[in-house]
Amino acid sequence: MPIALKSIFAIAIAFTRGSFLHPVHSFSRPIGLGSHSLSSPSSNNHVFIYMVSADKSSSTSTVETTRDESAPFPASIVYYDDVLNPENPHGVVCARGVCVLSDYDDDDYLTLEDDVSITFSKDSSLPDRILHSYLGPRILLGIASVLYGTNFPLGSMMNDVLPASAASADRMVLASIALSPFLFKLNSKLISRALLCGCFTATGYITQSLALVGTSPAKVAFLGAATVLVCPALEFFVSKRDLSLNERPQTWLAAALCLAGVGILEIYDPSGKMSLMDQIHQIGFGDLLALMQAVGFGTSFFLTEKMMTEIPGQALPITAVQVSVCALICMIWCFSESWMGTPGAEHYALPGLFTDPSIQHVAGAVFWTGLITTALNRFVETTALGKISSAEASVILATEPLWAALFAALWLSEDFGANDYIGGALIVGACLATSLKKEDFVKFHKMFGKKNMSSKNMLPAEPVGMIE
Repeated sequence: MPIALKSIFAIAIAFTRGSFLHPVHSFSRPIGLGSHSLSSPSSNNHVFIYMVSADKSSSTSTVETTRDESAPFPASIVYYDDVLNPENPHGVVCARGVCVLSDYDDDDYLTLEDDVSITFSKDSSLPDRILHSYLGPRILLGIASVLYGTNFPLGSMMNDVLPASAASADRMVLASIALSPFLFKLNSKLISRALLCGCFTATGYITQSLALVGTSPAKVAFLGAATVLVCPALEFFVSKRDLSLNERPQTWLAAALCLAGVGILEIYDPSGKMSLMDQIHQIGFGDLLALMQAVGFGTSFFLTEKMMTEIPGQALPITAVQVSVCALICMIWCFSESWMGTPGAEHYALPGLFTDPSIQHVAGAVFWTGLITTALNRFVETTALGKISSAEASVILATEPLWAALFAALWLSEDFGANDYIGGALIVGACLATSLKKEDFVKFHKMFGKKNMSSKNMLPAEPVGMIE
């Protein structure tokens, strides 16, 4: 464990030293991003202007760069959401509600075969070698997805011994302590919005914890993926974006797959012994709570992307605020329940939880979900995210419900029926559909000789942030 932690801290140092601009050959390496000038493009000769902090004295300098027209546009895609946000500055990469400034360093041009031919200087550290390889950041995101998947079965195990409020509070308090150093790095312009976002994040975690009391962890994970419906709905009603079929075909495909998957999970009886009405009547309150977590997390993702798009580089400070708000609300939840003050209740809370030998497995689960999969995992995810495109990151992170189902089967001996396999596959398919682009549908239509969706109308909008 010490060696692993040293590697993680080394990755953190490498992250703080990394580039904050999209690599367009000969880009400079500023220390931080202060502000940027935005306007609509009107020609093919674009210059990006960024104001960056050049040293610790906070002096600013202007960096002018010319965009390489051969470089692909990094799409802004919220996890489980395919909305391409034209307000994102060029070089901002978003996935799972986290936005960072891309630090490709030409990695976006690497292939798997290139890994064997990359050479590093003798001074290159192991984290540098990992992050600047082709496989490195992809493996890190894959590990992050696996770790996120452990939250659901472990949450169910914690709820078997602890009240849901205690399990949630213990987990969030540990995570908030670990992320507390980043609280003081939050931009003052984001304080009120970060606090509001934390309330929605708390809604997601609390409803998830309550759903895990009596609902299968795999089902809770799959139903949580219904954020594929929540995020586009917010984009439409709040941001007034055009989500018509011609403009956002991937949104409609993802929504259709998600709705079909949820329907099969909830009301399809593979044995055929129950009528449709009987299946509907068997939908439990836990299932509704599992869908409510999608509303909480989906709204949180939506608000987080808005904040990080406005002021990139704030992923960890915003996360620290969200987790701290969650911890506070969960503690209030604990005080509102009757178990507080009862004999033995001191072992439900920190630090007493770690001193009771009879529930050490629960203490381990709290430690894992608090420090590893909530705090450290977000750190790793943020570090790796800037190294690959949003679309690819979204595909990798979309495997989270599959890992949750696998761990539920291994650790809790859960059995799955045909409705679980089919419904789960459709929901994961909806998550993967969000990585598609409009031009992918043009290719599909051309394969079948359809002309109603022209490539001219289906090209992605150029990102705002370019001036002549």
